[in-house]
Amino acid sequence: MAAPVYLVGVDVGGTTVSTQLVDERLRPIHATTVATDTSSPDATLESIALGIEQTIREAAPAGTLGAIGLGVPGQVDAANGVSRMAVNLYWYDYPVAARLQAKFGAPVRLENDVRAAALGVYQFDNPAQHQDLVYVSIGTGVAAGVVLGGRLVRGRNGLAGEIGHFIVEPDGPLCNCGVHGCLETLVSATAVIRLARAAVAAGEESTLADCRPLTAKSVYDAAAAGDPVAQRITAGVGARLGIALRNVVMAYDPECIVLGGGVTQAGERYLQPILAEWERQRASSALARAMLTAAKLRIADPTRNMGAWGAVALAARTLRA
Repeated sequence: MAAPVYLVGVDVGGTTVSTQLVDERLRPIHATTVATDTSSPDATLESIALGIEQTIREAAPAGTLGAIGLGVPGQVDAANGVSRMAVNLYWYDYPVAARLQAKFGAPVRLENDVRAAALGVYQFDNPAQHQDLVYVSIGTGVAAGVVLGGRLVRGRNGLAGEIGHFIVEPDGPLCNCGVHGCLETLVSATAVIRLARAAVAAGEESTLADCRPLTAKSVYDAAAAGDPVAQRITAGVGARLGIALRNVVMAYDPECIVLGGGVTQAGERYLQPILAEWERQRASSALARAMLTAAKLRIADPTRNMGAWGAVALAARTLRA
């Protein structure tokens, strides 16, 4: 009897490497998370290798590794398996795929992490079988993965969907990209925390002053509990994001927008201020009434790591190629 063939999807972050092992039918077998060592470019690669090795050792010691899918932050050259720029990983023109393939003897397919997650949503969290969708990741930063006609949109430089760097407030906060007022400086989890800290520092009366640590989740929890400062912050962030998502709808005309990232764990509490902004626009605009429907917006399955599952989709496509 031939040894079973497994696929592994890997979601690489600045602090953790998450792997998802599946069989040839894409049924989940095992998931593992290890710490990311970013002390050097090669140390990061060794963290990825460790995650893969640990997953195989724990769940598939007698199997054959058929393919590896990899989602990494930053700009990637998917065709050549090269990380062009991943600042937090210290990767610049780093041949990720070739080095992992040499180590494991299996083909490796590389993609930007958010665009990989969009594939994960498309293939594994798409009950209506939408062919046109946008996945928006909201965490430390903000980015989108766009699937149109069932195909991932990458763009000429692999940067399609970088909505976090839309300039929406030219005199706004300084972004890590070097300019002021990018969307992610106003609606990311980092922005929520910054606004909460500013309110506490200004002496506003709020339960947020007692939060240790102060996180985006604690702000949404406080808003749900009736804290007026937290409610103001979440309403403001939701309104800005609602406007940005309207622009996404108008740019790509998708069947749905799916939100993911740690801050969206607030669930309906997170969606409510976004939908409130859409409803405000619908009240005065026939175009908005036609395009900005509540059914078009949802949160990704919180039980799955969409980055790792998107990397599984990449591995599956590699195996079929």
